[in-house]
Amino acid sequence: MGIIKAAAGAIGGTLADQWLEVIEPAQMDNSTLATYGIQVRRGDSRSSNRKGTEDVISNGSIIHVPANTYMLLVDGGKVIAATDEEGYFQVDNSRSPSIFFKSDEEKYIVGYNNTGRNSIERPGGIKNTLKDSWERFKFGGVTPYKQKVIYINKQEITDIRFGTKNPVSYTDRVLVPGRIVPCKVTSFGTYSIKVVDPILFYNEVCGKTGKATLTTFHLAEQYLNEFLMAYTTALSTLSMHNVLVSDIPSRTMELGQYMAEVLDKEWLAKRGFCIQSVGIAGISFDEKTDQLLEKYANDSILFDPNARAARMVGSIASGLETAGSNPGGAVLGFAGMSMGMNTAGFMGAMPNQQILTPQVNINTPAAGGWVCTCGNNMPTDALFCSKCGNKKPVPEAKSSGEVWKCSCGKTVTDGNFCPNCGSKNPELKKWTCTCGNVNEDNFCFKCGNKRPESTPSSTYKCDKCGWIPEDPKKPPAFCPKCGDPFNDLDKKM
Repeated sequence: MGIIKAAAGAIGGTLADQWLEVIEPAQMDNSTLATYGIQVRRGDSRSSNRKGTEDVISNGSIIHVPANTYMLLVDGGKVIAATDEEGYFQVDNSRSPSIFFKSDEEKYIVGYNNTGRNSIERPGGIKNTLKDSWERFKFGGVTPYKQKVIYINKQEITDIRFGTKNPVSYTDRVLVPGRIVPCKVTSFGTYSIKVVDPILFYNEVCGKTGKATLTTFHLAEQYLNEFLMAYTTALSTLSMHNVLVSDIPSRTMELGQYMAEVLDKEWLAKRGFCIQSVGIAGISFDEKTDQLLEKYANDSILFDPNARAARMVGSIASGLETAGSNPGGAVLGFAGMSMGMNTAGFMGAMPNQQILTPQVNINTPAAGGWVCTCGNNMPTDALFCSKCGNKKPVPEAKSSGEVWKCSCGKTVTDGNFCPNCGSKNPELKKWTCTCGNVNEDNFCFKCGNKRPESTPSSTYKCDKCGWIPEDPKKPPAFCPKCGDPFNDLDKKM
């Protein structure tokens, strides 16, 4: 019974495989790397080719080759034909002969692996069909051959996502001069690849996955560690080029180029595909690195001696104002401030730096002259510094309104009327509404409130320096600008 069944299977299978087939890709889109070929219109009700053996491609069959696609015809695991020319490809070297197709004269397909036996002579269709039946009978009624069509996508495969699961170390060599600062960087984005060596790609990648269709999903997890390793290497390259850690987000294109260079050497030589482009969507830092950058931004002002002097003068002015309103008395406040200034003078604000004093300008201007910010003394009639070219400073208007500039160009240092044209100080016309809007007319143009009738009848103004308290009716005990006590001499009716 077994021999009869094998004979029936061999003859029936041989006859069923006489039909020629038309093959096309099973799936081919922007995420497909490789896919098997399938029979066109296999389930069509008009087709009689329904009992053919799977994985057998009859000689003379037609293979569709789409554009930007590489087709491989594989027989027993060996590539026997390949093309990337789009159109129709006719099989002329299959081990499965058909009575419907004849090859050229004197064309042979050798047998099993260098034995020279069981070769198929192409011209005789009936003769080779009988040989094929006998070959199947020896293997229990089934064919020992297996053919497959493999399609490999030659287009750029895009939108392969990546992201660092854990922060990547970055050594900053610029943030603190003379020291290296370890930081942590995280990022995410996408990259694209392109198959440039289809034979190598088939041998090294397709044959190992066991998938009928190989997509980016199957590669993403497999090569993610290698991609992140290249990402770490690219970050190290930026570090060696002395790139500040806070400047990494502006170097995403350069970072992507470094990654492509590292991965191309590895993936192209071993797997037949390369990195086409890398798009980094975002780069961020861990909490400690963010705190370090914020501290560096706050302390960077101390590296500039002019900025340090300005901060010291500002602190002294603030201390004078606070000392004037000290609940324990101005004398006690000034004494404590003097003690703090002496301590700071002995300790120094920064190591290896000159001790700062409250003195703002160490140069004394010549009689009637002015001192530039660079320290150069200039005569009164000079409008620009002869050493650095800076413009002569113009006195800023004080809060009391004693120094103001008229519309005619005259700077008035005392009084509310211009001695040149007689115009009144425009600042006196302005008033602040209860809604916070500053106006010059009698009604607020924002809320419609009417301008207050007049300034309080009894206000205070320092008779020494002209300082006016925030609340003119409730002055402090001492003027924070010059230390003069407030009394009836400072009262303005």
